[in-house]
Amino acid sequence: MKREINKTGATGGRTRIRQAEARAERAETRTEQAKTRTEAAETRTEQAETRTDLAKTRTEQAESRTEQAETILQNVIHKKAVQPPEMFVKPFRNISVKGSTDWKGPLQRLTIRQYEILQLIAEGQNTKQIAGILKISPKTVEYHRMKLMASLKLHDVPGLVRFAVRAGLIP
Repeated sequence: MKREINKTGATGGRTRIRQAEARAERAETRTEQAKTRTEAAETRTEQAETRTDLAKTRTEQAESRTEQAETILQNVIHKKAVQPPEMFVKPFRNISVKGSTDWKGPLQRLTIRQYEILQLIAEGQNTKQIAGILKISPKTVEYHRMKLMASLKLHDVPGLVRFAVRAGLIP
């Protein structure tokens, strides 16, 4: 009977050792997972800080533009400036076209909004930027661009840019 107790005790000891080793391995795995989660959290924090910095930069730029607009407005109110800077001037329907008169007809058929959009596209603005400048939705910009292309019988944006350059809308 003593022999059976020893065998069982030895077997029980080995089982406990294996269980302890398994627990140690699980603990190491959890530690590695925790480190990975910590690194991911640090990365997200860095990304958030970068986004915050970009937002601050955009805010500063907006404040600068607001200050410029206020200065211009004050000058116009006090009649110090006869004409606002080029960035605030809307294009007119009766435009002068440099070079060939072939471009005059198609340009005069355009609406004021189509002309504005053509000019902004030619200056390299994308749909979102044009929408922001004109304070309209991007879908509206796309609609006007589509109508503009149909009216000028052009099929792509580079064609619009070439047309604008040939018509003298941009240097």
